[in-house]
Amino acid sequence: MSKIRIEAFVSVPPCSGGVAVKRLLKEIETEFGDRVDVVFHTGPGDHEWDEYAIGNAPALVVGDLVKFVGLAPSKESLVGALREVGME
Repeated sequence: MSKIRIEAFVSVPPCSGGVAVKRLLKEIETEFGDRVDVVFHTGPGDHEWDEYAIGNAPALVVGDLVKFVGLAPSKESLVGALREVGME
């Protein structure tokens, strides 16, 4: 199975939600290793913000689904989103 891409949209400087998202994604990378590919977009300004119509940070796109906008999800919610897009 190919890696599931998680795109994180965070502001600079990061807000408390962005800090929580970064911490959560480190934990997810540790747990799921080579099954996930985590990419960070800082902005706004990156064209990906416009591509996904992200207006609030933090936000997470899991696979090709915009799943969380304006909040840092719980680990359980993020794992659920990973399963939704095909992670076993």
